[in-house]
Amino acid sequence: MNSLLRCSRVRTASSLLKTAPSSRRFLATEIDANTDAKPEKRVRKDFTQRLNNGPSFSDFASSSAPLTPAEAMEKAQSKAAKARLPRWLKTDIPVGKEVSRIRKTLRELKLHTVCEEARCPNMGECWGGGKHGTATATIMIMGDTCTRGCRFCSVKTSKTPGALDANEPQNVARALAAWGLDYVVLTSVDRDDLPDFGSAHFAETVRSIREQAPQMMIECLTPDFLGRADLIEPVAQSGLDVYAHNIETVEGLQRSVRDHRANYKQSMFVLEHVKRTKPTLLTKSSIMLGVGETDAEVMQTMRDLRTAGVDIVTLGQYMRPTKRHMKVHEYVTPEKFAHWEKIGSELGFVYAASGPLVRSSYKAGEFFISEILRKRASASMRNVAASV
Repeated sequence: MNSLLRCSRVRTASSLLKTAPSSRRFLATEIDANTDAKPEKRVRKDFTQRLNNGPSFSDFASSSAPLTPAEAMEKAQSKAAKARLPRWLKTDIPVGKEVSRIRKTLRELKLHTVCEEARCPNMGECWGGGKHGTATATIMIMGDTCTRGCRFCSVKTSKTPGALDANEPQNVARALAAWGLDYVVLTSVDRDDLPDFGSAHFAETVRSIREQAPQMMIECLTPDFLGRADLIEPVAQSGLDVYAHNIETVEGLQRSVRDHRANYKQSMFVLEHVKRTKPTLLTKSSIMLGVGETDAEVMQTMRDLRTAGVDIVTLGQYMRPTKRHMKVHEYVTPEKFAHWEKIGSELGFVYAASGPLVRSSYKAGEFFISEILRKRASASMRNVAASV
């Protein structure tokens, strides 16, 4: 009887296993494991309708409603108008026999001008003499590659520029004597790779010009020589007429505009030390406008320059050389520039040149500076004659 019951239980269990749907447990959750049953297809009949009623491309491309063709054209014209230079910044392309002659001489003697390297808008007027007849040029010595990278400057940069040309001082002097210029500005790239930052080369070039063209007025627009007094002095005592070093912008914008090795206090020290070294030497500095400065900051910078003994100040509009350089914050109006020129006179500068196209070595400035120098020379000669 027991055996029959055991067999019956076994058969009953077996039959239950065969007839009952198979099941298993996984993480205490019972899952239907019948593989024969196919899942019901979930067809979204309203998908097309939802897609049609959903957001369009314009909802992602713009936060406003799509523009009509007329509105799109008006917007494009408005953007183009904003990109154009104001009328007061438009100048003629530099052409003419004098420009061509100077360019030819530069190439023959392997010389560089900041007029070309910095794409100056006044090149044709300066080289040709302009309405004042004072022909000027700005020669860039020590090569065309700078060791610094200011965000406003288009001159090439490198940590290791080429070696200095030992014949450059003589070549520059010979070229200037042949041109018959009235006024020359010598400037240079920064040469932080040299032990003396190029100070001796600068001074030698001035002395060479004095030998071959003694009547020429010489202005030197120098680097900061990292604020070293022993390197500033040889240039100040080399025989030049005007020592220029640019502050470039207001104190609060120095790091965003200039190379990290340049700074406001260092540049002010250069200008102060030149005056201490040779008090009779005219000193000069320049400020770019349109890079984000405020009126209060410009006023303070001009006051600081006067405190440092600076005689001449120029203010001009920053012009973006290429799209790789910092953007123009604003185009300052001629009326605002006229205001700063008036302020310059009130602060006691010997000469203040302020205008959209004025540059640190602008020809119009050199005309007035040359007049100042001539008057000083005449006064000196009269004093000598009186003492005799």
